[in-house]
Formats: sequence, structure tokens, C-alpha cells
Amino acid sequence: MKKILVAIVGLLVIALLVLPFVGAYKTEETFNNWIAQVNRMGAYDLQWESYDKGWLQTQAVLKVGFKPGIMPASEDGELNWYLPLNVKLNHGPVLWLDGVRLGWFSGDFYLDEQHEMWLERNLQKQGEGHFFVSDVYMNLAGDTSLQDHSLPFSFTTESGETFQVSAYSGAGVIKRSGVVDYSGKLPAFTMTGGETAEVNIQDALFRVHSDLGRKVGEYVIPGNGEFSIKKIAVTGDEDMSFVLTDLLMSSDMQVNDDQTLADMEIKMAFANMEILGEQISNAKFDFDFANISTVFLDQYFAMMQQAYDAEGAANPMLAAQMMGVASEHLIPGGPEFNIHSLAFTTREGSLEFDGRLAIAAEAAQKMSNPMAMLSDLTVDASLLVDKPLAFRLVRQSTMKDLNAAQFEGGDQMTDEEKEALADNQTHMKLDTLTIQGMLIDKGERYTSEFHFKDGQAMLNGQPMPLPF
Repeated sequence: MKKILVAIVGLLVIALLVLPFVGAYKTEETFNNWIAQVNRMGAYDLQWESYDKGWLQTQAVLKVGFKPGIMPASEDGELNWYLPLNVKLNHGPVLWLDGVRLGWFSGDFYLDEQHEMWLERNLQKQGEGHFFVSDVYMNLAGDTSLQDHSLPFSFTTESGETFQVSAYSGAGVIKRSGVVDYSGKLPAFTMTGGETAEVNIQDALFRVHSDLGRKVGEYVIPGNGEFSIKKIAVTGDEDMSFVLTDLLMSSDMQVNDDQTLADMEIKMAFANMEILGEQISNAKFDFDFANISTVFLDQYFAMMQQAYDAEGAANPMLAAQMMGVASEHLIPGGPEFNIHSLAFTTREGSLEFDGRLAIAAEAAQKMSNPMAMLSDLTVDASLLVDKPLAFRLVRQSTMKDLNAAQFEGGDQMTDEEKEALADNQTHMKLDTLTIQGMLIDKGERYTSEFHFKDGQAMLNGQPMPLPF
């Protein structure tokens, strides 16, 4: 019996001595995989400057930089365009240096002393401790939690602008399956004292959900995200001032079970915007792309990345490459583009629009003959607009044409003559559109519907002749 107990104790001692090394290698493997993912997907360039594994703890320095061409060269040479983050990790599976809890690793990321000193010299940091800290912890199931926070600070530029930035906070989780959830909050950002404008941003929030486990190729990652701002106010010159409230933007990408087709939805909305004496409220733009080939998306993003890496250099072959990729991968999936809602309200009234454009998969066989592809094209659109707003929109277009004609040497008119002519022409245009059946007079509003299918067009219920 004593021998069994001695053997058990011996095994426990060996396990306690050996398992921390297993945890150390598990920790290094995990971070190397994350670094490789970030370097392939984004604008960042992450590298270990040093990595020293110990028995219970690892000390490292991670260089967080940018890919070439994204940031300008440092002028004073004091700081390069990368941040060396100090990394202190306790590794398990028993985290002796972190309250004796179970987990593969826990630890902190924070700025090194050089950058902390630079911040002390150049920023008015509020609070004690490190300027930025990220706390990480991976449990034995392989799920990693993140807790990020920074101190509030302010600084003043040589030209007199003062920037004030509130404390940032963020939290998230990286699941073993590859699902990533992260959200962050910046309560306030202000810029004052500028010669041209002052800026105030309140309650900036974002949330990201990505499924790296279902990633297709290098760039296509299913997931969704949201970004919102409670208020943006810019005050200064009349042509620069505006106020925007309750801004919300979201996107969602999902792929089918075969990972061959993707659907993407994008939404944008705001409650109110005042700019240049105008007021727009209840604005929203909700649209999506359906049946988009994941191969096309991956190659499209790759070409966009190549163009970006070329720093704006012209590529005359890019358009041809796009057409080739579209004919081979996009059209055969039967893609659709839907505008579910485009709407806004002004002092003159409201406008609502929705539409759909779909291409049948058979069109891929007719790319050499665009006219033959018309039979595979479907278009639906509807418009509803209050009459005062319709008058204003048409009048703005009319006034632009009159100004252009006058600039090009046409009849010179006084402002009063031009205003009167614009009113008359606008009334005539709207009456003509109504008589021709392009607009339907609904009393207080105009409506219009257009449908195109099987090569035939219908406008407001009547066949519409086409010029081809």
C-alpha cells in the first residue's frame, strides 16, 4: 500500500514538474497560430522580438507593426511605426502564479518602458498604471477570454488643437472552434481649439463576431459586426458644421454548408443629420448581396489587396482580371443585389425606394454576347416620394443644368430670372413624366414601379419599349 502511495505521489510530482512545460508549448503554439492569422488577413505585421519560455512563466516582446505603405516613415526617428508590447504569461495547466487556478495560460500585454516614457512626455495621461493593458486567459477547454482597457488622455498639438480621449474598454472571447466575439467602447472623443472646426464624438461602440473555423480561402470569413455612435458634432465654418445622431452600421456575411456561396447584408441608418442648413431624419439604407461565389469573393479581395499593396500604382489589367473572375466564378452562382430599403425624410417630405437585380446562372454561358444575357436578367424597382421633395430634387438638377449652360457661354441671366426659369422647367418636367406614365400621381405623392424580366420591361403596369 505504501508503495502505491509513493508511486502516486511520485507521479503527481513528475506531473507538476512536467505539465508546466506542456503548457508553455501549448501557449506558444496558440499565439503563433493567432499571429499567422492576423498577418494573413489584415494590415498589421506581428512578430516576436523575443520569446523566453520559463518553467511557470514566459516573458516575451511582441512587435505590433503595419505592412509597408500603410504608415509614413517616422520623422524624428524616436519611435518606429511599431509597438513593442511586453508579454507576461503564466502557463499551466495549473496556473500557480495566478491564484492557483486551472487553465493553459493567463497574462498581460502592455507597452514597454520606452513607449510609456514617450507617452508621459507627450500626453497628459489620467490615472495610474500602464497606459494600455490586455488581460488574456485560456481555460482547459481551449476558450480564451480578453479584457482590454486604456487610460484616458489628452494632448495639444503645435498648432493649438487639443484632443481629449476617454478610457477605452473592450472584452471578448476566442473559442476553440474558431468563433471570435469582441466588443469595444470609447465613451468620448473631442478636438477643440482648431482653426477650422471642433469635433465631439459620443459613445462609439463596436461589436465583431467572426467564425474563423469556417473561413474560406484567405479572406472570406463568416460573421457579423456592428458599429454605432450616439452623436457626432462638428462646429466651425458653415460649410463644415454638421450634427449626426444615432448612427448605426452593421454587416453580416454567411456561407452555405458547402462553403461555395455567401450572402452579405449591410445596413446603415441614422436618426437625424443637420448640415448646411438641411435636416435629414430617419435615414436608412439596407441592402444585400445573395448567392455570391466564395471563390469570387476570395479572389476579389486578393486583387484589392494587391492593388492596395501597390500603393495606388495603375494596373490596366485589373478590370480584365475582374471580368474573367466574374464570368468564371460569380455569374454561375446566380448572384442577386437587393435594396430592401433606401429611405429618408427632409423638411419637404419623405422618399422610399427598394429594388432588386438578379442574374440567372445561365448567363455565364453568354458572356461573349451581352444582348443575349438580357433574357437572364431580372430587375424590380419601386419609388414613393412626397411631391414637395420630388419638386426640390428635380429643381436642383434643373438648376445645375442651367448653371452649367451659362458657364459654357449660354444666355446670361440674373439670379431672379434663373430661379423663375428653374421653377417653370421643374413643373414642366414633372407634368411630362406624369403624362408619359413614368410617375403616377397619388395626390400628395408620386409613385413609380419598374419590372424587367425575360427581356420585357413594364413601367407602372404598362409595356415599355426598349431601344434594343
